[in-house]
Amino acid sequence: MATSLRRAMTPVVELAVVLASAVLYGWCFPPSPHPALAWVALAPLLVVLRGTGVGRGLVLAWLWTVVMAYTVNDWFPRAVSGYFGQPPAVGFSLFVGVSTFTAGLQYMGFAAAYRRVALLPVAARPLLAAAAWVTADLARLLLFGGDPWALLGYSQVGVLPVMQIADAAGVHGITFVVVAVNAALAELWCTKRERGSRVPALAGLALAGIALLASLAYGAFRLRTLEPAAGDGVHVAIAQAHLPLGGQWKREFYGRNLATYLRLTQDLLSAGPPRLVVWPESAMTFFLADEPVYRQSIASVLAPSGAELVAGGPHTLPGPSERYLNSTFLISPDGEIRGRYDKRLLLPFAEYFPFGRFDFLRRAFGRVREFTPGERTPLLETAAGRAGVLICNEGFFAEPAAERVRDGAQLLINLANDSWLADPKYSEPAFDMVRLRAVEQRRWIIRASTAGPSALIDPLGRVTTRSELLAAATISGTVVPRDGVTIYARIGDAFAWGCVAVTVAAWLVARRRRAPGLAVS
Repeated sequence: MATSLRRAMTPVVELAVVLASAVLYGWCFPPSPHPALAWVALAPLLVVLRGTGVGRGLVLAWLWTVVMAYTVNDWFPRAVSGYFGQPPAVGFSLFVGVSTFTAGLQYMGFAAAYRRVALLPVAARPLLAAAAWVTADLARLLLFGGDPWALLGYSQVGVLPVMQIADAAGVHGITFVVVAVNAALAELWCTKRERGSRVPALAGLALAGIALLASLAYGAFRLRTLEPAAGDGVHVAIAQAHLPLGGQWKREFYGRNLATYLRLTQDLLSAGPPRLVVWPESAMTFFLADEPVYRQSIASVLAPSGAELVAGGPHTLPGPSERYLNSTFLISPDGEIRGRYDKRLLLPFAEYFPFGRFDFLRRAFGRVREFTPGERTPLLETAAGRAGVLICNEGFFAEPAAERVRDGAQLLINLANDSWLADPKYSEPAFDMVRLRAVEQRRWIIRASTAGPSALIDPLGRVTTRSELLAAATISGTVVPRDGVTIYARIGDAFAWGCVAVTVAAWLVARRRRAPGLAVS
């Protein structure tokens, strides 16, 4: 088998096919997504891994990861250079290192597992390959700080029938189905090149097809039968100021953003008073608890309509040395702080610096240099219902949202700061990850971003209203508080862990088998 494949592909051809697969994979994602590509993008990589040697396969898997990551995240090196004031070479070097440790090693592990899968019956290989890929994805989320960026399942955000299985299996359930189809197509191609019987490969394709049809049937069922929560909706509004990040922590700009956000809020309130107004992460560039005059200014705008405000800003912790929290405040119409959530999952390098010895990369934040992780706090009791807050990258992960819902959240609020990068290739994929949280938890999400997109997302993952990118904007709409807990909120990544168990079992079974002609070098 492998011998004929190796004769068909020279090293140059292998390299070209792997690079094409990586680029196709990258094109599945925003800002100009082609979700249909996801169903074929991996197949070329799998064909090459089937026919090449162990060492070359690992190298090609690593190269695929780096090229794929750059296709999706070419903003990363630029962001590092600009954010830390370093030469482009430093930014690109850090990008390669981060890509290697947060994804490359994991997909190299997949390449090794996929070779073992090739020792097992052909019909079972597509589903086993899908389980192995999900295992690699789970490792991405658990190792080296977690990397959810461009998991294959997120390529289907917006394809509503496919998305709905997330309320049981999360993003990994979607990924499993997509990879199974890719692996089945790869098996058909390999069978054609080997001129063997197509029956086992067609059986594998049938099993992948059954998995796809089952997910689509479930999605259609949920789209048809998911009923809105009882009770009237609540009118809410979002202010998106799109102010430059550079002014936020300089002493001369302290508090300057407030006037802009108050003006946008006044416009919202005069158009039809919402019960809740939401400002993004870092909207308040001052310490709210220490500024009664600023609180009075906020009250002067909110009080006539009786609207509440949820807004992001820093908070200080008492103690011998100053410590800072990235916080979200619930502010009453009279300007009093009714509740606060402190961000718990901080972003490396941006909110804390993990490598003290490389101080030349440490960015000066003015008074606030680094944040301290918050502790678990009660939900915000807003006019729209009990709200679970996810600040920025906390919305990229499933567990923080599930935790808030298990605590009793009736809706989720995601505050984000997208101004520091101001690139659609960052903002749109980040938005899609948050969007899937709505399906996983079957909750409305109010997303307020500094630069967009800000949006209201319903429990089916539909965007009912959203702002434009990189512009000042205001949006409003209705959300409905919901109760109940989904299967995924209860069991988390049980499906993904089941894939791990299947992959380990397949590896052990394959060790007992021999594959005549399998490439070993």
